Amino acid sequence: MIVLGLATMGTSAACLTRDGEIVAAIEEERLSRIKNDGAFPLRAIAECLRQGEMPLAQVDAVAVYWRPWRLGTRIRGTLGKAFTSRDARAAIRTRATKALFSPGTEAEPESGGRWLDLFAIRRILTRAFGPYRGAITFHDHHLTHQLYGEAMRDWPACLSLAYDGGGEADSTVLDLVEGGRRTTLKRVAWPNSLGHFYSFFTGYLGFRMLEGEYKMMGLAPYGRPLLKDLLLERVLRLGPDGGYRLDTGLADYHRALEHSFPTALTELVGPPRAPDTAPSPGHLTLAASVQAAFETALLHLLAWGKSRHPDVHRLVLSGGCALNVTANGRLLQTGLFDEIIAPPAPHDAGCAIGAVLARTRAPLRNAGSPYLGPAFGDAEIAAAFNDAGLPPPRPVTEDALIEAVVTALAARGVVAWFQGRTEFGPRALGSRSILADPRDDAIRTDINAKIKKRELFRPFAPSTTEEACADFFEIGQPSPYMNILATVRPEMRGLIPAVTHVDGTARVHSVSREANPLYHRLITAFGARTGVPVLLNTSFNIQEPIVNTPAEAIRTFLASDMDLLAIGGYLCDRDWRVGAGAP
Repeated sequence: MIVLGLATMGTSAACLTRDGEIVAAIEEERLSRIKNDGAFPLRAIAECLRQGEMPLAQVDAVAVYWRPWRLGTRIRGTLGKAFTSRDARAAIRTRATKALFSPGTEAEPESGGRWLDLFAIRRILTRAFGPYRGAITFHDHHLTHQLYGEAMRDWPACLSLAYDGGGEADSTVLDLVEGGRRTTLKRVAWPNSLGHFYSFFTGYLGFRMLEGEYKMMGLAPYGRPLLKDLLLERVLRLGPDGGYRLDTGLADYHRALEHSFPTALTELVGPPRAPDTAPSPGHLTLAASVQAAFETALLHLLAWGKSRHPDVHRLVLSGGCALNVTANGRLLQTGLFDEIIAPPAPHDAGCAIGAVLARTRAPLRNAGSPYLGPAFGDAEIAAAFNDAGLPPPRPVTEDALIEAVVTALAARGVVAWFQGRTEFGPRALGSRSILADPRDDAIRTDINAKIKKRELFRPFAPSTTEEACADFFEIGQPSPYMNILATVRPEMRGLIPAVTHVDGTARVHSVSREANPLYHRLITAFGARTGVPVLLNTSFNIQEPIVNTPAEAIRTFLASDMDLLAIGGYLCDRDWRVGAGAP
């Protein structure tokens, strides 16, 4: 059976499966080059079909991550917010117009990611790919999140939490999954939303909402959570049964999207930060307090759930809020659960895979792999060099590739690493990465300022082998998708300062030999050379989505100050780049 899964708004994506295996999964942004692209995923669908070598007509069913006719809770919640103020009504009207009627891009007038597109999927697909007469099924949004997350591990019992900005009716769903049966323990109705709470203050602190949340998370350790109790008293109130309520009069998500904030909140927490200005001490305090309040609400809910099922020791996290790696790490440190897992794409893009799982109710053999996008052979890479007007370098063996990259890294070089299939999800996990030596603290500033061109306070993540992970990090379990924060062992912080954040933590990526043999071999070889089997790993991009194709990799490398490009079986150093010939 062939099933196409779709996530059509938020971070749009498509997934193609055949007979219980994922053929391809990719986010629209990797192809459109528009960060967090929420357009109808026509490009992603086309790429999946290309990799599957089939027309859309051959697909048996299309599974969609949302049930668009479930409107009651949204209408009631929106009307309740609209009565709070004239500004709230104006913001809701503006956002609703965009969501319903946005015409999309000029090139793709049918691909605006509109809510109304969910009622016209067959027409949109037919116009783009020819007549489609197969089944189209719609599935509960949070269930698609949960099923994808649960596919990471074959656990006989777990609690499964999906939480984000909001689904059809809820913003948070906590289930017990045991023996193949699902029991809902808790639902929190929209607009009470931890995702909206966090995104609102992302905007308040001058970052772009739905994109800059990880910036606020990186900023938080620089402050002290002095306003946490005030936030929990006035903005995010915890209930006796694990739930919470968000005061949308003070923290109105839709008003924040229009850069409008209530005076009453300013009087409580201080003025908002203007974009592109230095954060004040008050802004650092607020960032730390929002993170702490978020973590408190999360632990409040899960402690309640665990109290009802004390014999369940594993937790699955999904939904956009599961991208909060700090909260994930703090949760693991509490010992409430022995092990937690979040998928590589816990945000809406992952729902494309979850929708297939909801449609088939059968496992996908490779659902736990993040390497689901396109791969490119050396012939395609050579063609990309030719298209760029550059002679392809001489190909090298894998042994020579590893040796050259390790030598460059140990000499304080920065390496662009382009190998294998593109990762699915927002993390660079050793296929489309920029790599450096974590022993050199100064390199962190150099990469932020000269290559990534981003805020200097933002940390970099470490990749280490699964075998060496516990030697450097206090984590006690694998972290294969770089979505768990861990404490760097005190005795190791001086060895890997470039990946140790100001609070002594790191967003760990543990690499197994089975998951990524070449990347595992590289880290191992670097460890053999230096005694430190850890690499600084950040995404291969500069103020754009992570590179996907060889042409994008070559263009980004040429526009940067990186020292070496390792792309397939080819190596390019800076001498070659300035015309001294291929290595």
